[in-house]
Amino acid sequence: MALWFVVALLPIQPTDLDIFFWPSAKIAVHGYPLLVYAPNGQDAYPNANGPLAIVPLAVVALFVNALGWLDAVTPRRVVALTVFSIFILLMAREAVRAMERMRGRPLPPLARLATFGLLALSPPVWQSVAGYGHIEQPIEIWMLLLAARLVDTDRPARGGVALALAVLARSSAALQAVPLGLASWQRRKPGAVRLFAAAGLAGALGLLPFLLADPSDTIHSLFTYRSHLIVGAGSVWSLTHSTPYEGIAQRWDFVAMAAAVLAVNLWLATRPGGLDRQRLYAAMTLTAACFALLAKTVWAYYLFEAFVFGAVWTIGRWRQADSVVRLALLPVAISTFGMVAEIGSEPGLETNLVSLEGGAMFTMIVLTGAWVLWLAGRPPGAAAGIAAPAVVFQRHGTERAD
Repeated sequence: MALWFVVALLPIQPTDLDIFFWPSAKIAVHGYPLLVYAPNGQDAYPNANGPLAIVPLAVVALFVNALGWLDAVTPRRVVALTVFSIFILLMAREAVRAMERMRGRPLPPLARLATFGLLALSPPVWQSVAGYGHIEQPIEIWMLLLAARLVDTDRPARGGVALALAVLARSSAALQAVPLGLASWQRRKPGAVRLFAAAGLAGALGLLPFLLADPSDTIHSLFTYRSHLIVGAGSVWSLTHSTPYEGIAQRWDFVAMAAAVLAVNLWLATRPGGLDRQRLYAAMTLTAACFALLAKTVWAYYLFEAFVFGAVWTIGRWRQADSVVRLALLPVAISTFGMVAEIGSEPGLETNLVSLEGGAMFTMIVLTGAWVLWLAGRPPGAAAGIAAPAVVFQRHGTERAD
């Protein structure tokens, strides 16, 4: 938290926190908490983030407003990033718990501290929260990790509520309903019904007040604006610039995205053992990667979810007999992809460079995803321990050792 306090003092250019989140929080402070989508209303690029993160930000806004800092960019950023770093800590804590459940025992103290530091201080965290101002992502990822734990421990209704809160933080989290739903279905079919029923009910209750108070701006901000956005940088769809396929990519990229998500999840779910505890996090990693793979514009912070879920899966399944490559490849690769995505987001790039970067991003994510898919799809190993050999007794025949 002290580190985030210091980082917030740096001369950071205006981010989405300043452009979208603060105007919504300000209107809530001024007495209109259900009109948070009105400030950017019908803009071509509105506040497209769910309302969940605006709730704690509005509390922060009340505090900075009392101090007279509501329009002071640096002081209000210092308070906001320091407070929201708590959600980064909660996200990292839940991720470490997931790793320890996969491993079946607690991590050694130094390894636990190092792992916690990896998740709380990694490049994707800084890119997302400090560089782009997306204070909602740690909340979203925390809720998704919580949903995965609740599904894994056979509490699907609570898992559905956590999934709904993740979607209310960031709409792309809805894709994670596929691996969570399949995992719940394979454990107990009624559990999957409860998961989706709870998620639908909680999501509707969370969104309904905003839809009733300001339907036009809310619908535009959360549902309809995206089809009008052009194909941007960092995406494989940039190869369609100036072709008849550009319009298809602009309006229907989500279809390709959904198809890829369904394909990888169904393939993993049909492997021997199904979506067990380890495969669930691999499936969540690949689901997050599909969003960055096939969205019509890819920003560096799109890889944050894949980084966290990938780190959980990698560290949780790693054993001393495995190579160091298996431990480090995925987190390092995704962090590197984020740096490459920063290159593509530079304004004024020539079209051929944008297409080259988009094609390179697509190739790198596909190769990394294929490696995860191959490794996660392998048959589960035999349980550790001493095998029970057949023992022959003269009078009782063949029996198993106790």
